[in-house]
Amino acid sequence: MQYHGAMRETIFNGDSSLMAGQLLVVGFEGMKYTRELGTFFQKVQPGGAILFSRNIRDTTQTRILVGDIARLIEDTTGARAFICLDQEGGRVSRLPGESFPTARQLCQKGGEEAVEASYRAMGEKMAGLGFNVNFAPVLDLDTNPINPIIGDRAFGPDVETVMVMAAAAKRGLDAAGVLSCGKHFPGHGGADKDSHMELPLDMRPLERLLEREVAPFAAWSKARGPFIMTAHVAYPALDNTMLPATLSKPMITGLLRERLEYQGIVITDDMDMKALTDNHDDREAALMALGAGCDILLSCHDPSRITAIHETIRGAFDGGLPEEEMIAKLGRVMNIKDNDGIMRDVR
Repeated sequence: MQYHGAMRETIFNGDSSLMAGQLLVVGFEGMKYTRELGTFFQKVQPGGAILFSRNIRDTTQTRILVGDIARLIEDTTGARAFICLDQEGGRVSRLPGESFPTARQLCQKGGEEAVEASYRAMGEKMAGLGFNVNFAPVLDLDTNPINPIIGDRAFGPDVETVMVMAAAAKRGLDAAGVLSCGKHFPGHGGADKDSHMELPLDMRPLERLLEREVAPFAAWSKARGPFIMTAHVAYPALDNTMLPATLSKPMITGLLRERLEYQGIVITDDMDMKALTDNHDDREAALMALGAGCDILLSCHDPSRITAIHETIRGAFDGGLPEEEMIAKLGRVMNIKDNDGIMRDVR
């Protein structure tokens, strides 16, 4: 694998702390840069940051904060920053002063053209504020009426519809210069529990999962979607150890990497969610996610957890996991960050 650009001199110089940070995206508190925040980012050296409603008040404040965070990350690491947002529309909206329809509404009322136009508008607003990664669209199928977390975030229950609409969403974000992320692999729509609160189980048979739930992710892989986010859901038909997909090598490496031939970045859902924290300590979960095949670990809330995860990734570079695997993860991240055609400079 080849890595290009001037940044390789900084990233591939044997500094395991710096390399570990590139496999970490973090959340933080507050609406402005502070000295304490700067000190923390310099300690964990994250490759990216995610903002939530707690960080966003209005357009001017958000643009200033995003610029400050991007400069902080880039000055600390020598690499471009992933500046991320969950912006789906409906109840998952973070953009200040904006209202966008849900995926279901877009699909039902306007179809493919409406989806593409809405995601382009969201992407243009995001890019104008300095964001370059959107953790959307949702590729889950809305198949379980008592699912507490997906519902109208999905385009619908039909496989073909979800694939067509996801492709339209990607085109819209591409046109705006924002990287897209299909989620939540291999499909969260059939579960009856919220992985923020506990570990859900999807008990459906293998054939059903492969033919329906997994199919939108197969299409996303063929379309070279830049990111896929994992689900903290267990699928006994795919891995009888009852591990959530995020920690499952059969699902992430065996199914996603090998069977679906996905070449982009695999990022975890938030490592702070109870589906993981109720069953694994921070270091164990981080090492298992890396070993399963995830590239970037997302930790959105707890500074002590972020520190533990960074130290675990650093340990993986220092011999905790095979060097070839860790360098491959870093390579996937840097190949996107170093590609001017798909990665905007947010500074």
